[in-house]
Amino acid sequence: MKKAVRKLRKVLLPRLLKYEQYQRLLGDRNSFSKTDPDATFMRMKEDHMRNGQLKPDYNVQIGTENQFILAYSLHPRPTDTRFLQPHIKKTRRFLGKRPKTVIADAGYGSEENYAYLEKKEIQAVVKYGSYHKEKSKAWKENVVKIENWTYDEAEDRWACPLKER
Repeated sequence: MKKAVRKLRKVLLPRLLKYEQYQRLLGDRNSFSKTDPDATFMRMKEDHMRNGQLKPDYNVQIGTENQFILAYSLHPRPTDTRFLQPHIKKTRRFLGKRPKTVIADAGYGSEENYAYLEKKEIQAVVKYGSYHKEKSKAWKENVVKIENWTYDEAEDRWACPLKER
């Protein structure tokens, strides 16, 4: 019994406290660096070894106009989709107003971001993730894709292209 209590006190309890501290540091992230707890491990585009190595990093967002930086924000997550809204809010704090137009690559394209931009009356020039695929011949001829079906408004139904042939 004494041995079990000693192990509990000297090994297991300190380990539990360490794990609880790690959980607080993690927050809603999936990783953190022990040398820089605010950083999250991310895959780098410049992976010279091509081994998929993860490195502690931040996601930097920059808002510009006419090649001048107007606002920036740092985020602890690798995906851009989740940072459009917080970045626009921070831009508003810097400038005192929202941007009239947002131009961004497909990394920012999500239903949630399009709805947000529409609600805030911000013109969006943001591609969605499958934009380039949808322009390909293979995509346009794929009958499995509902986008390639025709909608009959009078009958309120979608018609498969195979049945029309």
